[in-house]
Amino acid sequence: MEGNVADNETLLGVSAVYLFGRPLSDLVLRGRPIYSTLSVPPLGTNRLLMNQLSSEDACLARIYAFSFEGAFIELGRPAIFVVHGDGAVPDDPPPRNANDDIDYDRLYRSPGSAALTGLGSQIGALAADMRVWIYDKADVSMRLDAETGTLEQILLATELSNDPRATAGGMSRSGGAMSRSGGVMSRSGGFIPRRSGDTD
Repeated sequence: MEGNVADNETLLGVSAVYLFGRPLSDLVLRGRPIYSTLSVPPLGTNRLLMNQLSSEDACLARIYAFSFEGAFIELGRPAIFVVHGDGAVPDDPPPRNANDDIDYDRLYRSPGSAALTGLGSQIGALAADMRVWIYDKADVSMRLDAETGTLEQILLATELSNDPRATAGGMSRSGGAMSRSGGVMSRSGGFIPRRSGDTD
């Protein structure tokens, strides 16, 4: 077989998702030792997510963009995903001078091969330190959306708001008829609020 295996086009490519990002260096997954000492084992038999998290090379990466079915989509805000290994370099290697076989700096960075990007064409180029992880769209993973701000912004305003419009989708997490605790007697909203002038 000629060429690199990564250069081969297969039927599996139609289901491939390419994640572009960078591994996190300050967070380490400890899946395998943690899951091997669970006092109460999970009841499910497939354990797909547990297998992904307990893999020896499982790690976390901040993902900036992905490609699927030939389309490149940048995330509105980078998110953290479980990935495996260091990822591949999506760019093709720098060209060589055919005469003296000496590497030279690229005047511009062209898009990488379709096998590493899932794209037939690409305007511009990815950042120099970007990596790519290739998965099937049916693979189980985990996404973590990090939120930063003051406690008033990321805790109090979110959990104590009585305005159902305060959260996306018009559904307050801490109030209304569809609150976390369910029913019509929510923690801080609904038909019988915690603070009311009628029931002092």
